[in-house]
Amino acid sequence: MWPSIVAVLGTLAGALTAGLLQHRSARAARAEQRADSHRQDQLGAVTDFAAALDAHRSAMFHRERLALEAQTEHHVEAQTKSHETRAAITAPHIRLQVLVPELAVPAQRAADTTYALRQATSRSELDDRRHAAKEASVAFVTAAAALLSPRHH
Repeated sequence: MWPSIVAVLGTLAGALTAGLLQHRSARAARAEQRADSHRQDQLGAVTDFAAALDAHRSAMFHRERLALEAQTEHHVEAQTKSHETRAAITAPHIRLQVLVPELAVPAQRAADTTYALRQATSRSELDDRRHAAKEASVAFVTAAAALLSPRHH
């Protein structure tokens, strides 16, 4: 009789242990899946913001170049385009600030240097500001890559 009781208790203990291990493994898998999903959201936020900045920088450079060259016929079209591209930065910038607050400072610096293209008073200054905006964007992407690289996690 004792061998039967021991066998039943051993079987129950084994089933309980297997169940606990399976539960723990499933919970770890769900946590890993959530972390991966969050990382993908962060990468999406970084990509969307960088792409919006690039589009706006290009539109602003074109617009300000036309203004400096006094090409008024195309300037209104370029102004409209630059307003659209600036508006397109807002949502990705907010998303980035919420999902990856560690990148708020380099993101703001990249945005500010891009917006500063508007204040150029000569072609040389416009080229310098464009270069500074590109450098700030590269610094933003570099900071994002360092923060979000798989090695970092």
